[in-house]
Amino acid sequence: MRASASRLLRRRDADPISTFAVGISGSPRSPSRSKTLAELLLKALAERGYETRLIDLAVLPADALLARAQSAEVDVAIAAVGEARIVVAATPTYRALYTGLLKAFFDLMPQSHLRSKICIGLQTGTAREHYLSPDYGLRPLFASLEGIPVAGIYATDDEFVEGVPSARLLEWVTELADRAIALTGPASTQP
Repeated sequence: MRASASRLLRRRDADPISTFAVGISGSPRSPSRSKTLAELLLKALAERGYETRLIDLAVLPADALLARAQSAEVDVAIAAVGEARIVVAATPTYRALYTGLLKAFFDLMPQSHLRSKICIGLQTGTAREHYLSPDYGLRPLFASLEGIPVAGIYATDDEFVEGVPSARLLEWVTELADRAIALTGPASTQP
């Protein structure tokens, strides 16, 4: 682990993951609807006492995300995911699944990196037929790193009006934040 990632880890309190949530925006574009969903969920968690951080993969060095170069920014982002109690991954639907950008970032994480973390998938797309994408795509991605996948959200274009989430979508985000906090239970004592 690079020095900058080590500094991030030392910065936290003695129980670093008790109330920390990280959102990962896997969209290659910024702004994006999926990033908006991640921001909304992180805002809801912050309103409930969580410290939050958004990782926008679109601005991280591409060569580092493809494991062709080292990057302190990518190391710090991976360390932040490791510290979190709740991990949110947001992505547009690409080929009925998630983006390669998101997959590349998760491929850089060490095995067991999501152990005991509540993991939430947020996905946007144009077709209702892909509404199970978070279940057959993001759930296995989280489980492969020993995360605990929970219900997520699949939102279509009609759930945004001029780029703004509908009242129904905002309600889903609020309910999901409450559910995630209820599932975290007592803070983990694992190192």
